[in-house]
Amino acid sequence: MNFRIILEAMKFYKIRRERVIQIWFILLYAINLLVFVLPIGDRDFSRLFDAFTTLTSGDLNVQPAWELLTPGNWLLIGLSFLVSLITLFFSYLYAVYFIGEQDDMTPGQAVVRCLRKIPAMLAVCVVLLLPALMSACFAFIPLIIFLFMMYFLPLDLALENRPLLESIRYSYEMTRHKKLIILVEVALLSLAVTIPQNIILNLISGYDILYYALASFFVVIRAFMQGRMMGILYLFLVKKVPDVIPSKPNEQM
Repeated sequence: MNFRIILEAMKFYKIRRERVIQIWFILLYAINLLVFVLPIGDRDFSRLFDAFTTLTSGDLNVQPAWELLTPGNWLLIGLSFLVSLITLFFSYLYAVYFIGEQDDMTPGQAVVRCLRKIPAMLAVCVVLLLPALMSACFAFIPLIIFLFMMYFLPLDLALENRPLLESIRYSYEMTRHKKLIILVEVALLSLAVTIPQNIILNLISGYDILYYALASFFVVIRAFMQGRMMGILYLFLVKKVPDVIPSKPNEQM
């Protein structure tokens, strides 16, 4: 069943309103590509890399990282972080729409539901910030466990419209005895994308524009595949759908 779910998750283009997914794909691809090609910020992080090399060699007399970064470096980091959040949102949006189309949810309704739950999700992130930093002492293992405990939290918030604390409790219940299954599925899907990505990008590392174009492409397909994976696991593990039938493209936007 593991590989069947992974193969189905990779078919992110198979959905009733194919044109909607095509538009979302192009939009997210353009957003990710712009970070690479626009002449914004300072892409020279050599001072930080040199300091890290010095630190790993045993010399602790280095400047703090925030002093080594230029304002342009910070601008690029902030922009990249924002694009990562947007990419994560599209993955979430895909999962909500993939599940909602079972009940004839429209793309617009999916967008509205996801946007309404952004404040709740940001609140969870703020609360988790300190525990996440503390979990670094344990190789982030506690954080990873908690994230998989809350794997279905975004979907429960958008689809069931429960209060945040109640959704947290439901997410814990929904992932009980299933965290290992979810971890294996997510990890194998990520591996299935990462291996060809690394091979291809290493072959064209000297061609900047082509490299950036393909790197953005892999970022987007990973986001949509992971979104579809989340939707499939929610239907299969939570809603107990015995067989998640692939969506059949029979409508247009």
